[in-house]
Amino acid sequence: MAYDLVIHNGTIVTVNAAFDIIPDGLLCIKAGQLQRIESRSGDQTLPATKDTLDAGGGLIMPGLVNTHTHLPMTLFRGLADDLPLDAWLNEHIFPAENAHINPENVRWGTLLACVEMLLSGTTTCCDGYFLEDAVAAAFQETGLRAILGQGVIDFPAPGVPDPKEKINIARTFVT
Repeated sequence: MAYDLVIHNGTIVTVNAAFDIIPDGLLCIKAGQLQRIESRSGDQTLPATKDTLDAGGGLIMPGLVNTHTHLPMTLFRGLADDLPLDAWLNEHIFPAENAHINPENVRWGTLLACVEMLLSGTTTCCDGYFLEDAVAAAFQETGLRAILGQGVIDFPAPGVPDPKEKINIARTFVT
């Protein structure tokens, strides 16, 4: 059987019941499914495959999942650090969002966050923010997986100046 992808030369970190660690691992994928996971002896010939990935002695593991993100906020990193949450949000973040958040900035902030997630091994996230349709469009460019929700807050926010419309905007986003 020829595989679609063989990944080798790394330590496999499994999430099976025993959380086995497989040194000098060999992982074979066909049609998007794991077909073979085992330790490989150093001189063993690789199985027939369309594509090979040498892990370079690194880790081979499932993608990580970040369950709470506000991805476009990467643009505000370092703004007013080390403050109590209330002061940070009300005195710095909310005014900055009001002044600077628009669909283009949301897209760029999301793309930056996606690059950072990929570099860390994160392949899936759950995000909630304003102008979430721009977040969704950015995700279409990346190949990452996400569960996205339009932010609902009880005061004016980017994209929805009337708080009475928040639920309707969120409902529209879902449909």
